[in-house]
Amino acid sequence: MPGMPGKTDARKELGDHTRQRLLQATRRLLAERGLGGVRLRDVSEAAGVNIAAVSYHFGSLAGLVNTAVREAADSAVSEQARRLASLPPDAALEDIVAAWIRPTVHGLQEDPEAGALLRIASQAITEAPADMRQWAQDIMERTHGQLMARLRPALPDLDDQELAFRVFCAGGITNRFHTAASLPESAAASSPELERLLVAAITGMLAGQASALDGPD
Repeated sequence: MPGMPGKTDARKELGDHTRQRLLQATRRLLAERGLGGVRLRDVSEAAGVNIAAVSYHFGSLAGLVNTAVREAADSAVSEQARRLASLPPDAALEDIVAAWIRPTVHGLQEDPEAGALLRIASQAITEAPADMRQWAQDIMERTHGQLMARLRPALPDLDDQELAFRVFCAGGITNRFHTAASLPESAAASSPELERLLVAAITGMLAGQASALDGPD
């Protein structure tokens, strides 16, 4: 029928607009109240849409919250991947670490909304319901292989097992930084200064002397 494609496009555009309004409202409320403080009615009122729109676009409030947090984490991880890929093959260890941590430092220090969602994503790895915990782990693992490939030539004295262990520990440092309720006074510094402190701490841990012990006697 004449005109039908235009009507379909208009409905899709309206639906996309409603979806984005719900996500924006959810991100804002999560940043203000945390994971346990967001209610369905609050989201619908903040977005200016009816409650049924949440079910239509996301299935449930949990689905909406998962999507909002996942998109924020996915954006940070994609930026990590882009920065790691842009490094030269012989990149210094400090530059590799900086490329890895810079997106999250920027989010936590300079974008309160993005920072709050990154904290929630980090907390989801250990504290959230199983469905959120699984995708949070999957997202955080996305750059693991890329990071390992960059670190191997920079740390030639470490075997794969020890390198993987140190990267695991480095992840613990960054996760602690993301989720801590309070941070050292130095963490109130500007993003460049905070990045310098974190790069120094993680680089020092990664570059420490290789273990000479084969195991207990």
